[in-house]
Amino acid sequence: MKAFPPRRIILLKPCCIGDVLMATPLARSLKAAWPEARIDWAVGSHSRPVLVGNPDIHALVDATGTQRGDLRPAAVARLVRTLRSGGYDAAFIAERSPIPALIARLAGIPMRVGLDSGGRGRWHTVRVPATVDDPRHETAIYLDLARAVGIPPAEPRPVFVPSAGDVAAAEAAVAAMTASATSFATPEGGPTSALPRPWLVLHPGGGRNPGAEHLAKRWPAAGFAAIASRWTGLGGTALVVGGPDDVAPAAEVVSGAAAYGTCAFDVAGRLSLGATAALIARADVYLGNDSGVAHLAAAVRTPVVVVFGPTSALRYGPVPGAGEAVTPGGWGRPIEAVTVEVVWKALQRVFRGASA
Repeated sequence: MKAFPPRRIILLKPCCIGDVLMATPLARSLKAAWPEARIDWAVGSHSRPVLVGNPDIHALVDATGTQRGDLRPAAVARLVRTLRSGGYDAAFIAERSPIPALIARLAGIPMRVGLDSGGRGRWHTVRVPATVDDPRHETAIYLDLARAVGIPPAEPRPVFVPSAGDVAAAEAAVAAMTASATSFATPEGGPTSALPRPWLVLHPGGGRNPGAEHLAKRWPAAGFAAIASRWTGLGGTALVVGGPDDVAPAAEVVSGAAAYGTCAFDVAGRLSLGATAALIARADVYLGNDSGVAHLAAAVRTPVVVVFGPTSALRYGPVPGAGEAVTPGGWGRPIEAVTVEVVWKALQRVFRGASA
């Protein structure tokens, strides 16, 4: 049965970038069903940038320090007070942890719709089962919260809208790379005035979140370098992106591509997350590890290929229509078992499919 139309909704999903993006279709579903309701989102500072400008969200509430790995009692108490004063009549909790559930309960929010995994959802008023062996994508599991109150789920693709400033920063980065591309030439032999198409964006980093590090999710930089070399060798452009934590692997990709006698452009650590998304939106295809940036690429509708190792491609891979996941081919095999040839073939399929 459809729930009463709430006036003020808080969505609790503090971390991390990829998980927050996978929950954005839930916000879209709620907004479509209750367009007059105010929908706010409690999110940590690390993941906040991917929600700025989201058309389905009215305001962002600071939830920094309220998730496992970065849990501070003072921050929890502050968030409880903020939610209590916000007058929310409904909370949607896309978390298996009992901490956000308890926060919503202590804030006195009367309607609390949340995931119940292993009995950790006992403070929810509407408990949505989330078993550890559920083979579905995380987005589908989050959308169960909408289904539980009679709301049809939105398209599962994540939502992100780059700002005008993001787009301008990406355009400036492209202009700077174009100005430095003196080694490229047109088919007629003259200097180029644009980076040759098609563009491949590579993200060799990821695996770091507040309170957690999982570098086994990174495919070797040598693999990315080999792919960049093949791509540019066929006349395209390879662009390497990443945040401050990704500068080292990005540099390895660029130097590796140079060893093959080809050029890859490196903007890792130089662009904001939003500007990175705006740059990816201009590309023809994206290749990266299982990270938030891969979900960001899917959100701006650039076809993606994502390399997986220790994490589940079924649960965290591209949603249908967004691209392909590449895996080592067996449970427990390391990400290093993924070959360049397998990744290259996936890129060709995704690129051709997008170009058809």
